[in-house]
Amino acid sequence: MLRRRPIVLIIDETGDQKKGNKTDYVKRQYIGNLGKTDNGRVAVTAYAVLSGMTFPLMFEISKPRERLQPGDKYLTKPEIAARMMRELQSMGFRFNLVLADSLYGESGTNLIQVLNELNLNFLVAPR
Repeated sequence: MLRRRPIVLIIDETGDQKKGNKTDYVKRQYIGNLGKTDNGRVAVTAYAVLSGMTFPLMFEISKPRERLQPGDKYLTKPEIAARMMRELQSMGFRFNLVLADSLYGESGTNLIQVLNELNLNFLVAPR
């Protein structure tokens, strides 16, 4: 069973370009796969790496403060990632290493504090 085997956890965000503003949570923001700022929607994703295979475990749309809907709560991408890691741990997943890019280590809400709190091994890319 996967939950009993330690995995490498990758935290990353993925953006999709969107035209117009009818789609929920679309705003002008950096879209990594485009390499530029454009109109789009971004999700934070937790991927597992096990035995050379990479697969998604969980994702959550990042909800820009300006586009919140009634009942929404604003969370930064690092706050979303921290919540995901805690939820995955509560589901029984074990991480032998967590990988993330510089967004998560250099933000105002520092994910490194959470990684240390959870006593996890990690590698966060510098800017």
